[in-house]
Amino acid sequence: MRKITWLTLLITGALIFQGCKKEPPPDNNEEYATSLSRPELTVYEAPSGAPKNFTYSVLVRFEGGDWIDLYEYDAGVDGGFGTAPLGHMSFVYFDADFSKRIDVKVEKRSGTVNDVDIRPASAGIEPEVNGNVIEFSLKKPQKLSVEVNGDQLNNLMIFANGLETDIPDSTDTKVHYFGPGIHKMGEDGTGTLTVKSDEMVYIAGGAIVYGHIAVKDPGYRRISNVTIRGRGILSGDMETTHPYSNPDHAKTPPLILLNIVQDVNIEGIILHNTVTWNIHMYFCKRVVARNLKIMSWTINSDGIDPQVCSDVTIEDCFIRNHDDCTSIKLNWFQGNNTPPADQSLTGKNIVIQNSIFWTDQGRAVLIGPELASPYSGQVVEDVTVRNMDILYTENYSSAGTEWAKGVLAINCGDDATVRNVSYDDIRVDKIGPETNLITLNFVDAPYAGSVGKSIENISFNNVSLNSALPLKNIIYGYSADRTVNGVSFTDLMINGSYIHNAEEGDFDINEFAGNITFVVN
Repeated sequence: MRKITWLTLLITGALIFQGCKKEPPPDNNEEYATSLSRPELTVYEAPSGAPKNFTYSVLVRFEGGDWIDLYEYDAGVDGGFGTAPLGHMSFVYFDADFSKRIDVKVEKRSGTVNDVDIRPASAGIEPEVNGNVIEFSLKKPQKLSVEVNGDQLNNLMIFANGLETDIPDSTDTKVHYFGPGIHKMGEDGTGTLTVKSDEMVYIAGGAIVYGHIAVKDPGYRRISNVTIRGRGILSGDMETTHPYSNPDHAKTPPLILLNIVQDVNIEGIILHNTVTWNIHMYFCKRVVARNLKIMSWTINSDGIDPQVCSDVTIEDCFIRNHDDCTSIKLNWFQGNNTPPADQSLTGKNIVIQNSIFWTDQGRAVLIGPELASPYSGQVVEDVTVRNMDILYTENYSSAGTEWAKGVLAINCGDDATVRNVSYDDIRVDKIGPETNLITLNFVDAPYAGSVGKSIENISFNNVSLNSALPLKNIIYGYSADRTVNGVSFTDLMINGSYIHNAEEGDFDINEFAGNITFVVN
């Protein structure tokens, strides 16, 4: 028999998501189809009881086709240490082969539309606005934020996927198959599916799976060849531990745990309203995370964190959360971790590219500070971050968090070395008032057992910030033998001006940082 035909099918009402309280305004009298299955356009019917947002109404069609009514899902945003999200972001998704133009029509269901911003700007989308109706067209897969009247808390995300191929057989005994509908792990949607070597988890479009996925072996043996993919939603929304004040908050597992795994592909799915980290990779190698859409509102909801991992690629992802979008780590020095026998693993050969990040509080791309290792000579090296749009970053503002600044940051701790890191073609749109663009520094307790050893050979090429810089950029070594050495800036731009030197870029550089250069071509 197959692993899972329907783990538990539950059709529920509005209690699935308690945060979206608004009553819908009256609809117009027109009726449209709510699903379509064609190469030109595939729209998945939403299951009854799916979390619904009533801010926008969204229609989509392929050129020459009929309008299809998309389901506007709800995701909480920007809750942090609170007990509930401050905002409710709408999101819709569909697939297309883009052999024909895709038209999108968005109606704001109440209030007045004064201005519309579709980000990232690099997408080049210029909408037509007529009253409360916003129209634009797509010619390729894209992830877009539609923001009306500057409202970032209640925006609309459009996830336009390419056509899905190689859909697995639902009767395959190696496939945990979740078809359209609502599914719960365990009795209450907080359970965990454990995945073994050579298995696949498939979450179909139109499916919502409440719970967690753990790819791990209880005997710490390595697991190989695992795939998690589809077009549906993996959600932590049935957890009751989202508030940071809940004593079980930190004990709640990530939505996806990869523990001592190699040769992994995670692709296409939506991760929704986690409590803690969305994807935690621990002692892994050869992992690809592609075309993921991640949205979460509480503190500790990191997007994708590779911890003691090598040969990792994160690409074509959208991440909006209330902590670091990605944080490359080794071990936490206080952790009770049982490492595998493979001592070749460290943080190396990691690529983050072609993605859109948005953190309501945290860093967009962070290395550290938890860089302890059970082996000697801990190193994070050969990290590439390229072709990224950072829509927003807000850093912590409370006392004692001065070290935790930056859209792009390296916090070096635990006697580790961080070296050979490049940031290429990074476009940062907006940052918060307690935020800077770049922080390179050394960190001690409580997030590291000791300060780091060295930060060296760091390059920033064609990095731009499309706004003013509220706080100084920081490059701080720690001491004469714990230094930052070799940082190059090529075509750095801040608020429309190229930066020729440290003073123009408002950099604070201490005496333990050297060989820092600025070049404008």
